[in-house]
Amino acid sequence: MQPCLKLITVSLLVLPAVSMARTDGVQTLPRIEVSPGTFTEKERETATSNFVIDKEEIQNSSAQNLSELLIEQGFAVEATPTDHGENTLLIRGFHTEHLMTEANGKLLILIDGRRSGVANIRQIMLENVERIEVLRGPEMFKYSMGSPGGVINVITRRGGPEQFGGSVRMGYGSYNASRVGVDLHGLSNNFDYLLGYEHSAARSDYKDGNGNKVHNTKTDGTERFNFNLGYTFDNGHRIGVDGYQYTVDKAHIPSYVDEEGDIRDNSYTDRETQLLHLNYAGATADGRFSWLASAGQGKDTYETYSAESKYPKGQEVKTDRAQGSLTYTSSHFDLTGGVDYIKYDVKNSSSARGTFLSAGGRDPVWAGLGYPMHSTSDTALWGAYMVGTLKLMEGALNLSGGLRYERAKAKDLAVGDEYYDRVPYFTSRGITSRDQLPTRRTFHHVSPTLGASWLPADWVKLRANYTQGWRAPSGRQLFASSFYEDYGAPGDPRLKPELTDAYEAGFDMVRQDWKLSATYFYYKVKDNVYIYPGVRPDGAGVQGRVVMNIDKRIQEGIELQTSANVAPMLGYNNFELRPYVNITHMIRKKEVVAEGGPGLLGTWWPIARMPDSTASFGIRFHHPAWKFSSNLNFNYYGKQYGGRSNVGDGPLIGFGKFTVTNLSMKKRLWEAGNAGSVDLKLDVNNLFNKNYSYLGRIPEDAYAYPGRNVFATLIYQF
Repeated sequence: MQPCLKLITVSLLVLPAVSMARTDGVQTLPRIEVSPGTFTEKERETATSNFVIDKEEIQNSSAQNLSELLIEQGFAVEATPTDHGENTLLIRGFHTEHLMTEANGKLLILIDGRRSGVANIRQIMLENVERIEVLRGPEMFKYSMGSPGGVINVITRRGGPEQFGGSVRMGYGSYNASRVGVDLHGLSNNFDYLLGYEHSAARSDYKDGNGNKVHNTKTDGTERFNFNLGYTFDNGHRIGVDGYQYTVDKAHIPSYVDEEGDIRDNSYTDRETQLLHLNYAGATADGRFSWLASAGQGKDTYETYSAESKYPKGQEVKTDRAQGSLTYTSSHFDLTGGVDYIKYDVKNSSSARGTFLSAGGRDPVWAGLGYPMHSTSDTALWGAYMVGTLKLMEGALNLSGGLRYERAKAKDLAVGDEYYDRVPYFTSRGITSRDQLPTRRTFHHVSPTLGASWLPADWVKLRANYTQGWRAPSGRQLFASSFYEDYGAPGDPRLKPELTDAYEAGFDMVRQDWKLSATYFYYKVKDNVYIYPGVRPDGAGVQGRVVMNIDKRIQEGIELQTSANVAPMLGYNNFELRPYVNITHMIRKKEVVAEGGPGLLGTWWPIARMPDSTASFGIRFHHPAWKFSSNLNFNYYGKQYGGRSNVGDGPLIGFGKFTVTNLSMKKRLWEAGNAGSVDLKLDVNNLFNKNYSYLGRIPEDAYAYPGRNVFATLIYQF
């Protein structure tokens, strides 16, 4: 038996035994708290599926960042095995797309209801996170109508209610991985504060599920620092400032090893995310009117250094953002209106195609200039909305709806760096110079959302919703250069906006010991914007990648979430034993191109980068008297077609259909009232040593994820 497996077995046996030894007998155990068995007011009114990951689930998870947590919850994520790459989230067939730039994607990540500016969900840590919500319909319209699959809202905690508290953590695990962190929070004289810092590293290369070493997979260090400071006055008005910084120092990229055992390309990536916001929240004394305002800035940067390339490459995205809203709440209807603004300024290195930029390269303007970041494009979005809910039949029938207006403006800041005259997709349509194409575009649109929820009983809800999504192409998708930006394809200044009809219907049931939710969804997307390879203009041969509109795209499926505390059914009311299941299954996922596209024109093709099914299932255990909790989680990732849409004449090659098992256990070792407590948390990832990847076939397309690994953390809370 391997040492780590021995550790798992001993922990499973010893921790509960130690817990039982410290109790006075089962007859004195306190009852486990149960839910009231009815919907909250907000849940009663919501006409879309309601998915929330609460604080307890986050704390009992083995996940260290948002990417790992969403995978554990059954979401599809194109995850990289180290911090070097972007982790792309997929919800109902929509992606947080490409190279971290939020404006390129069809999903939105919020932090406390504000655009994060970040599309890489691996860069959002979980310490000090209160809960995570998936918003759709009218709630989504408060932030965007370009995220029809849903908006992820990460809610962080604030300081208080105690005067002073916090925690200190130290952990160590497989592959010489370590993590230390401290968080402080409190409330004093109407001033609340929260400060957090964490540092982690992985100093050794990991082994895959087959026991083979994966070279160049160390990360020298990651750091997370965040703060939230606020002052409350007049019983309901708060002025605050908060900030977040996440830094990756030398996340090495898995590399091939040659016949002599040497790493061919010892590359690594540095990353940095910075966010800073000034906020104001207020309300009238009776609570009928409330308002929010926020303004801030952000920066997201990555730089990749390669031993085989003369120059590094990188991207920097700076954002300016502001938003405000006013809400009226009554027993008969709620109404919220607001405005928002965000601008993305994108810079890229001039060396994404380093062979063209080295001394004597193809372009004398850039040859030998090294590594300058130069402005390439900007995208500005203005939005305004009005959404509300009408409450009828004493809240048993709720009608929701709203409108959102958006105006998008994109500008090419590097006119002349494109080589349209060298790309057959453009030359076959008579484009011979940059002057024939626009250098700036403006789009605008108004979209509606309508929904209804009906409660025939306090614990049963039926719901239906329609939302029209709309998203303008970003500056990068319109104007990117295939030679001077690492985008993989030239942009097309003639792109049209995407328009999505989103339908959803389902039911929810909630009781004291169990809950059940089921949803059917149907999306019809017109003019989907994406990078497609194998373009065949006018029946010619394969011509390479381009950014283009796909005429029609259909994404149809079902979702199921259920859990039940079976302990009371077995006659035990003093602990929780809760099996759970979260499933998403795609019934249809296909698209068609009428002209100028890949494959056979007018033929429906399966959509790549979208698994047929994903599922998270397992069992959570919590015993208050033993002060012990655990979560055994199984995550299934179904078959998908990897990479871009490889729609040549031959059959598509898929991958996936694997299950990864994780185990997390937490035991309180010591407590002394107000003096504090000490917990031990043990996380075992990939328990059964599965060899897998979320990015493609191994080893043809991707490197394997780590095999079984263990991480132990001591947590002192005070």
